[in-house]
Amino acid sequence: MSTLPDLDYHAALANMAGMVELYCEALAAFLQEAPLLMQQYREHWLAGDWPVARRAAHSLKSSAAVMGALALSQAARYLEQLATAEDGSQPVLEAAWLACMQAWQRFTQAVAVYLPA
Repeated sequence: MSTLPDLDYHAALANMAGMVELYCEALAAFLQEAPLLMQQYREHWLAGDWPVARRAAHSLKSSAAVMGALALSQAARYLEQLATAEDGSQPVLEAAWLACMQAWQRFTQAVAVYLPA
């Protein structure tokens, strides 16, 4: 793997003490967990439950950073900031949500070539 705009593999590998196998295992778990966190954020934002939405965004932000998904981590950071501020502006939330989803899609495309079939 290499460093790409949506995947900083070298940083991610450093987070795993250089262990490629550990990164691959963590990546597999992250690929299952991240969509759940994004869904949880959206459900709780729509319900106005900002503390739970903020926690989901915080978890996504942190996990994404560890996995080298830096654009996704930045997008989740913004979602977390919106939830912390309890900013209910629908256009702002929709734009931030879209940016997060796009970052997720780019990350999954970047790592897809490295995953077993």
